[in-house]
Amino acid sequence: MTGLFTSREAATGDLVAELLDMLASGAPTDAFETLLDDDSRLGGTAGSTPDVKAAVWRAMRVHVHIQRGRSREAGLAALVDAARELASPHESVAALLHAITRRARQLLHVDMAYIALLDEEQRYSRVHATDGHTSSLSVGLRLPVDGVAAVDQPDGAPFATHNLLADDRITLSPAFEEMARAEDLRAVIAVPLGDRSHHHRGVLYVASRKVRHFTADERSLISSLGILAGLYMETTRARLAAQARTAELEARLSQLTATAEDAHEHHDFQTALLDILFSEDDLHATAAAGAEWLGGNIAVYHADGELRTAAGEPADVDDPAALAAVPGLRTSEPARVDLGVWVVPLCWQQEHLGTLVLRGPEEMTERERGRLRLLARTIVLVLRRDALAAGPAGETRDRWLDDALGDERRAPDRLAERASRIGLDLAEPYLVLVAKPKGDLLCAAQAWAGSYVQRVNGLRGSRDGNLVLLLPGADASSAAREVSSALESALGAPVSVGAAGPLTGAASVHDGYREAVRCADTVIALGVAGGAASARDLGFVGALMSRNRDAVGFVEQVIGPVIDYDRERSADLLPTLQAYFEEGGSPTYAAARLHVHTNTVTRRLDRVKDLLGPGWQKPDQALEIQLALRLLRVRDLLEHRPVTARTPRLPARP
Repeated sequence: MTGLFTSREAATGDLVAELLDMLASGAPTDAFETLLDDDSRLGGTAGSTPDVKAAVWRAMRVHVHIQRGRSREAGLAALVDAARELASPHESVAALLHAITRRARQLLHVDMAYIALLDEEQRYSRVHATDGHTSSLSVGLRLPVDGVAAVDQPDGAPFATHNLLADDRITLSPAFEEMARAEDLRAVIAVPLGDRSHHHRGVLYVASRKVRHFTADERSLISSLGILAGLYMETTRARLAAQARTAELEARLSQLTATAEDAHEHHDFQTALLDILFSEDDLHATAAAGAEWLGGNIAVYHADGELRTAAGEPADVDDPAALAAVPGLRTSEPARVDLGVWVVPLCWQQEHLGTLVLRGPEEMTERERGRLRLLARTIVLVLRRDALAAGPAGETRDRWLDDALGDERRAPDRLAERASRIGLDLAEPYLVLVAKPKGDLLCAAQAWAGSYVQRVNGLRGSRDGNLVLLLPGADASSAAREVSSALESALGAPVSVGAAGPLTGAASVHDGYREAVRCADTVIALGVAGGAASARDLGFVGALMSRNRDAVGFVEQVIGPVIDYDRERSADLLPTLQAYFEEGGSPTYAAARLHVHTNTVTRRLDRVKDLLGPGWQKPDQALEIQLALRLLRVRDLLEHRPVTARTPRLPARP
């Protein structure tokens, strides 16, 4: 008997040792369950079988606690690794979100993880990152603010279900339910990103395609990951925003540095040009300075196309094409007319002095164009300075025209003397033309006129915003049409032109200018774009439509010789003309009206023919004569009307 108990005690000791070995080695739970089912082994131990089984159950509980501790230890280690990875810098928030979903799957060993973030106005959430998905429905999926709605779920607390589609507590949006069925999701746990006070950032979802109950440890781990993810999202956004701001500030600093350097260079360039002006260096020195700063070759041409100076490389210059493009330029700003060829019209107020041509860079920045513009203006100042320093000996033909137009009281003898000095013969017939280009085209028109008058041996000038030409010739109408057509071709826009002439003598220049202006104004008033006409073309229409309506001048032009004849000889040609036209062109009826013989009327009309020309009775001239007579009659009526109480007396002229 004693031996039997000894044997059982030994078996019990062996069982205890085996249980301890199983616990120490971390045997699986199945091993303990197999031991419980082996009655042969348990029956051979000391004590009753229930006591032995109770010992095995206790060992199993110890085993579960040990395994849970190990699992928790592994989970915490995985959480630390995840925190270490998420804490490293990411190139974008999207990259961080993908790292979070991958770590969430690894942490709980689930099939799928995804993150839904709220929009800026917190009206809905959208899936921004997924891991483990098998369909495209989850990417970009739009969800309600809470993603899923659970009954009695505390705000911001984690939520879990072992079977998503069969859980009556959950209300799914149609899009979410479609995605869940497509991915065959069962067990789902959702945790907010960040702590409870900032859970509105979004939600992290992890899901399994099998029914599964998440343990408290798993919920705790995924909640901790959610808090870390929310914090890292904020720090990543702040870091990326700081990097973007830093890059922006660096770019602005670089821009400011470049601007400061350019401003310094521009200041040096301005200083160099000012030194040229104050040191009274010549035009070539100015061009050489520009060539040094801008690179390439600088050439300066006179208004007539003659080369004045050139500097820089290449030394050989040939710019007929560049000069031909100048009249078509709309402004005096630098313009590229060919690859590596830039031109700038040189204008002083409304006067075209010449052209600057730069051959060099194929492209120019706005700063470089500004330097070219500054160089052009400096050259204009040099040209003006040289012209003023030259005094009377440096007068040009165009300057004579400006003086003739500017002061009608200037002594004709003085103007004639100066004209002879510049080789201008005013005894020969000449024409005065006035062109009215738009304001931004005047300088280009001046550039065209410079070469035109050089070819025809004329003069050009500007007055009151008009281009004025003095040309040799006797056909004003033909010259006006020719100039209008040439200007339109050169400028690309219609230009109205008025002409006066033929004229002779220095004293006629100013009167011719006024007549040409009236003709141009009449063309514009008639709405004819690019029209051209002379006083002969317009007739009485010019007097009626002109901006400066000159009725006295029109009367003088049409019947002035008749008026002078009556004044000098006390004759009655004007009354005879008036009666003749009022009686329908009948000398007999006119004689009866004047109470004279018919032969008297006939003799008077012959004298009118001598004064006004043989075509005075033709319809066009007859109409102008009748209009002039009517204007003269109205003027006389107004001058001799009786003075009444309602008619205030005009003050006497001093």
